[in-house]
Amino acid sequence: MWLDLWPSTHQAPTFNIGLSGLDGVTGLTGHDPTVSRLICTPIPAGECNTKNFQQQAEDPSLYAGEDWGYLRTTAEELRQTVLQQKDQILTDQRTIRDLTGKLSECEKGLDGGSSSADRRGSAITQLKDRIEKLEVGRVNTSGAPEEGGMSGGPERLADPGHKADADRPWRMEDLEGELERKVELLEKERKTLRLETEKHRQGIDRGINKLHHRISGLEEGVSGHSFPEGYRLSFPTRTNYMYAVVKPSIPALRAFTACLWLRPAEGGIGTPLSYAVPEQPNELVLLQGLHTPTELLINDKVAQLPLNLSRGSWQHICVSWSQKGGAWQAYQGGKLRGEGHALAAGHHIRPGGVLILGQEQDSLGGGFDSSQALVGELSQVGLWDRVLSSNQVASLARCGKVSQGNVAPWTENGVEVYGGATKDPGEPCSKHNRNSR
Repeated sequence: MWLDLWPSTHQAPTFNIGLSGLDGVTGLTGHDPTVSRLICTPIPAGECNTKNFQQQAEDPSLYAGEDWGYLRTTAEELRQTVLQQKDQILTDQRTIRDLTGKLSECEKGLDGGSSSADRRGSAITQLKDRIEKLEVGRVNTSGAPEEGGMSGGPERLADPGHKADADRPWRMEDLEGELERKVELLEKERKTLRLETEKHRQGIDRGINKLHHRISGLEEGVSGHSFPEGYRLSFPTRTNYMYAVVKPSIPALRAFTACLWLRPAEGGIGTPLSYAVPEQPNELVLLQGLHTPTELLINDKVAQLPLNLSRGSWQHICVSWSQKGGAWQAYQGGKLRGEGHALAAGHHIRPGGVLILGQEQDSLGGGFDSSQALVGELSQVGLWDRVLSSNQVASLARCGKVSQGNVAPWTENGVEVYGGATKDPGEPCSKHNRNSR
């Protein structure tokens, strides 16, 4: 520590005496009234005892009325501050090395990455250079107190933290936070790229699906002219994915008649048709299991139909129903095979559903079960909003001229096939029509 000494009452030169080393006069300064003042008295040669300097310096009674204790306390605090700064510098250097290692790992992890992540390379390099410069600055700062001691003017004594603040333009918290933000930004870039890749893949899948639909549309456009003698639907194997959809929307029905030509390929006809609405998957169903009789379901209410269906031959089937009394009729080959009442009496078939051919719906438009699938062929499926007379049904079974179903007519563009089901040329009444012409 350095102490400035002045005469108490006379304007005279002052001497800077090194109290820390006690090695005599080091220089002269001008008068400054803000520090302690002491009277300098000449000492004859040979009467100066340097061994008593330390005792005199440490004896507060020799400086009564002066601020000597404050100066000693300030000097000690400054020394402690320097030691703390050295410890902090060592800690900062270790942190810098750790952060530099993490940064190198990030750079290695991003090698071969996307072009978006590569654009961050220059920013990482610049940040690394700044870390290295800061580390060099820390080393230089740690040596400054040892080389220059603790000398300085009164302003430095009054503000021990001034030098530390001037030499520390960057705080380690700020530097670490900036590095973490850079790493977090790179991670976000990688996640964004993965999401973009997934979206791109999904877009490709959607494009392929649209292409399939366009091809199907073109095929249907061609098929509009390829079945001059009608067509039939083919379900060659028992699956839970082969089916056909009747495209016309179904309105509310208080009565109906459904007719179709059927050629089963296996025992049990499966499910020729199934109509489901959001509230009820079994709104209207015609099905037969492998070892169960044929059934008609209306709003999940069941009536067993006394039909005897054989494999390998075309058979004409009609079923009709009315909400009035829940009356129903079942025809095979144009002849009435059975009738009954109290089948969902008072109910009406709800609109806005999906009419599926070849599968039974357990949910709207899906939930198929292969054990209930149709294996065989269907043709000339029609749905009317009234109960047809027995004569009209008999005429249909003889391939007579009867108007098509006014709710769901059998047209080439009115049915779409899925899952491997096919439309094939020809229908049961095509030979009869040629002969009649």
